[in-house]
Amino acid sequence: MQIQRGQKVTLENTTQLECFVRWSTPKKEMELDISSFLLQAGDRCEKDEHFIFYGQPHSPDKSVSYAKQTILDGSITIQLSTVPETVEKIAIALTIHEGEVQNLRFQEVEKLELFIRDADTGNNLYTYSFGDDLQQETAIVVGELYRYQGHWKFNVVGSGFNGGLEALCLNYGLEIENSESSIQHDPTPPPVEAPKKEKPNLEKMNINLKKKESISIAKSNKIVATLEWANPKKDLDLYCFYVLKNGDTGKVYYRSMGNANRQPFITLDGDSRGAGKETIVIHDPSKLKYVLFAAYSAVSNGIGSFKSMKAKAVVDNQLGQRITSPLYEKNRLAYWVAIAHIDFTDADNISVSHVERYSKSGSEHSPELYADGLFEMDRGVVEFK
Repeated sequence: MQIQRGQKVTLENTTQLECFVRWSTPKKEMELDISSFLLQAGDRCEKDEHFIFYGQPHSPDKSVSYAKQTILDGSITIQLSTVPETVEKIAIALTIHEGEVQNLRFQEVEKLELFIRDADTGNNLYTYSFGDDLQQETAIVVGELYRYQGHWKFNVVGSGFNGGLEALCLNYGLEIENSESSIQHDPTPPPVEAPKKEKPNLEKMNINLKKKESISIAKSNKIVATLEWANPKKDLDLYCFYVLKNGDTGKVYYRSMGNANRQPFITLDGDSRGAGKETIVIHDPSKLKYVLFAAYSAVSNGIGSFKSMKAKAVVDNQLGQRITSPLYEKNRLAYWVAIAHIDFTDADNISVSHVERYSKSGSEHSPELYADGLFEMDRGVVEFK
């Protein structure tokens, strides 16, 4: 069965699962590597031993293992029944070896395919073809195996990362040593120059914003934002309201999932329809002026507190800078909450702000983001789901 990005499928009657990735011969000479991350609460990899790759082919308990048959494939096999209960999710990733150093990108690979197999029988359960929209990325999160109401499910992701393996590891809470062998040091002191504008902030960070706090992070080639929540009885939807540099405004959401290669240069990975996570990818931040991330709680949920759902927006620039905008207020009457605002108008940095504003009691009118970056609640169209 062919599956698509954003699709979530249930894995039944399977005790041993193989995630096999195959790729075509790249246009340039490069080496691709498959890997996996065993994730606990908060999508964090707590131990180095939970990163499974060619240099560490087995998890400590042997429930997850790496294998490679040829230079054009790789696989991760999971013994579903023996994965520790503390592991909530297993991410399957693909990276280009030293891609950033050698300027090798996934746009040079024409075809990528994932085969999800029953490892005991060898039968293909699902097939996913991906990579058509990749350009400068050097790492990909292919998909995520996760627990849901006592069963294992697979979420097709197919999202690329800039920054290669290091950015991928930082995204999941691990750090890898940086090699300085390729860094050229010039002993000649620089001439005294007139003051210049602020340089991009490249400090690695993983920060929870305080109430109404703003922070600047480096503007990168791609921004990934997620709406995450914990209550399995609630269905939340992520909305990305945007203002483009050309002045056009709009929104990306489950009925209008955007486009990576043309306006608005934003995509939604899929409609969750259940507890967990929805992901927005901003493929070309240089085309944006402002973005507002908001969450909508479907009428079928009833009125409830977004805070009790542990809803939060996470903004990641793929350069080791991850900013979380949590919710602090207890509001049991709203269907909408605006969570985070991003200002792209600076050439080198973006400003991520915690906003947390709620719609009026019982109002179904969405927020509205204006061309000047300001926004108001209860001004947009009425949404029903």
